[in-house]
Amino acid sequence: MFNVSRVLREPGLTNSDRPMDFRTCYVGQAVLRQGQNPYDDATLKRGWQRIVAAEQLVSRTEPGLPNLPFLYPPWAVALFGLTVGQLAYALAWPLWGALAVLCLLATARWWPALSKAESAPGIPWWHLLIFAFALKGTVPALLTGQPTFLALALGVGALAVAQLNESPAAGPGTRPDGQQATSQPRLLQAAGGSWRPVAAGALLGLAAFKVTLLLPFVAWFVWKKQWRSLLVAAAVVALLSAVAWQWAAAPSELLPTYRHLLAQVRAQSFDPADPDYPLTQGMTLRLELGNVLEWLRPGSSTWHVLLHGLLWLGAGLRLAWLHRQGQRVAGWWLFLVVSTLTLLTTYHLYYDAVLLLPLLAFAARLPGRLRLLLPVLLLPLLLPLNGLAQALGNPVALQWVYFLMPLSLLGVLGLLLSWPVDRASRQNDLRTSRHDFFI
Repeated sequence: MFNVSRVLREPGLTNSDRPMDFRTCYVGQAVLRQGQNPYDDATLKRGWQRIVAAEQLVSRTEPGLPNLPFLYPPWAVALFGLTVGQLAYALAWPLWGALAVLCLLATARWWPALSKAESAPGIPWWHLLIFAFALKGTVPALLTGQPTFLALALGVGALAVAQLNESPAAGPGTRPDGQQATSQPRLLQAAGGSWRPVAAGALLGLAAFKVTLLLPFVAWFVWKKQWRSLLVAAAVVALLSAVAWQWAAAPSELLPTYRHLLAQVRAQSFDPADPDYPLTQGMTLRLELGNVLEWLRPGSSTWHVLLHGLLWLGAGLRLAWLHRQGQRVAGWWLFLVVSTLTLLTTYHLYYDAVLLLPLLAFAARLPGRLRLLLPVLLLPLLLPLNGLAQALGNPVALQWVYFLMPLSLLGVLGLLLSWPVDRASRQNDLRTSRHDFFI
């Protein structure tokens, strides 16, 4: 509630300014559809002023640097332009907010529904919804129009369709009524088996506008060897990219300008010359473990890649050891491991922690003492420590609270790797199915 009140009471924000994350997406697509470059900061700001003048909006802020640059890839611009870009901004942003809430609800409903489809013990959907809203970044992200929830729903939807594709192939004796799979017409089974990988791939490709959020979903499809779905996803991304290049008057300038913008954002994020460093440019909201190193050793950003690489190497060696021991880990557990790694090693803000909703299933598999440890590790993602420290005037003695989130994720990763969940593990005397991603 503290974070929500700060968003609602932010001085100088009008109704058109408040959904600031959605505004950046909307202006980016509008600029590109006019043949201009959305990755040029001055061009992006001029695009917003044109929208304000055309729709007679009241605005006191602008998208772009230093805090709201347009960092989405070209295929994301095409996706926004073909959908919400067809509406006026004054109509688009309220509809976008409603869509984000629906996506979060759908995500919470799909996880347990898929669990039931696998004949595995499930978790009530409203438990997942409560957990999602308990994460301190969820409601502020909904209020600012953050596209994370749409990407999450598309990704989980892709997994849902892929799981349905596997269900008919589970073999004889897997149906609760004891019927054989052959009781279904073979033609119908073949038709279902042909369109589902395509539909799953299409959803995965649409979710690719949020690249770093997509990595755990791609890892799941690779682990399941769903190559057709991955090819379809790549085709969707290529098609959307072609649309973006068609809109651009100078398509060859898009990627160089994009790389230059990324370098600018990176430089201003880790600038020890800034008098407010390291409390600016979203560092206090970021989840990368490198932020802790930067806080302890300002100017050490060149070592972040090495630190993050060691995390991936350590997790990979642990997975390889489990494989060598003959342990067949559950897909949803692997999803959690990859999700935690991506949150720790790629650009993510605190609202992207909604990737970790399946932690409720992991908690159910832990013994009593470790089950109590998990919520303790998650406290920095639940409590508004950042807002409280800022309300107290950012005293130096409290700056350490800004960097508890990556440390908490590191603890979660350690707990996941030390307590792997096997596909054949039992709970309440029920054996999980061969593909128990959605427990």
